Formats: sequence, C-alpha cells, structure tokens
Amino acid sequence: MSSENKYKSFSKTPFYVLSYQLLSPYSPTPEHVAYEMLKLAKAKPGELVVDLGCGDGNILIVAAKYFKCRCIGVEINPHLAEIAIKRAKKEGVADLITIIVGDFFEVNVKDADIIALYLLPETLRLLKYKLIREIKPNARIVLHDYSFDDIIPSKVIDLKSHSSLHTHKIFLYYAKDLKSSHKSSPT
Repeated sequence: MSSENKYKSFSKTPFYVLSYQLLSPYSPTPEHVAYEMLKLAKAKPGELVVDLGCGDGNILIVAAKYFKCRCIGVEINPHLAEIAIKRAKKEGVADLITIIVGDFFEVNVKDADIIALYLLPETLRLLKYKLIREIKPNARIVLHDYSFDDIIPSKVIDLKSHSSLHTHKIFLYYAKDLKSSHKSSPT
C-alpha cells in the first residue's frame, strides 16, 4: 500500500473515532461469556439490554437469541456497527436489536434494564458518572473483565477461557451500588 493510500484511508476516519478506539479498543466478548453475563444479570424476555461499545454485537445477539431481550447497541465505529447489523439479520434477531452509530456518552440509558460493558478501566471510570446520573433504580450493570475500581460489585464470577493464560471475570452491579458510591463527579 502506498503512503498516499494509507493517508486517504486514515483521513476518512474522524479523529474522535480514533481516540475512542484507543480508550476502548475492539475486543469481542466471547458468546459463552456474554451468555453468563446475561444469566448473572437475570435477563428476562422483553427487558432492554444496552451495550455501550457493542462492537460486532456479540452481547446483543446472545441477549436477543437466548433471553428474548430487546437490545440497543451503541458503537462509534461505523464498520463494526454494520457488522453487528448484518450478524443480527443472519441470526434472525434483527427485530429485537437496534444499533446506534455514535458516541455512547451522548446516548441516554435511562430506559435500560441491563447495561452490558466490556471497556477498559479508564473508560469505565468516566462512564460511571453518566450511569449514576441516568440509570433507573432497578437497573443492573454487568461488566466483562474490568470492574469499577472504587465500587464493590454485588457478585463476581470467574469463567474459564479457551486460553490457559486468561480467566474471564464478570462483575455484577445494581443501580444502588453505583448510586451509594457516588461522592463527586470528575468535573
């Protein structure tokens, strides 16, 4: 690839998309982990699952397919959002899944019953304040591998990975866990 082509393809990606990819790089949640996340959160048919930074839609597809949940995924990368849409259609659950291409800090999550996250600690630290402001009292927040570092989760489970080098961790929080920990905003 010539340097001219590299520049053209790079310049088509807005700067904020690239900066989000540094704060929250794409790393899919394996299907068995997504299933256990939703099981831990006690997902029920008809509930609204919101996945902030949904990538290619693994968590959403599992929520719709196995738990019959309504789902909203927010993904800033349009290419990954398109993959999520195609996968939902292929799996026959597109009627239960909506994908929003955009910044998850700008999407209100007040109607979510379950919020699913697989984000790095720095992003979780910032996102925590948004969640505290917006989530409803009975909402559940389920995280893959990383936790809110200053809040004690209600439950933690370890899951075997396909690699002996990694154990998946799942953290469950309730709205009350976040709201009772709220001391001040980072701003």
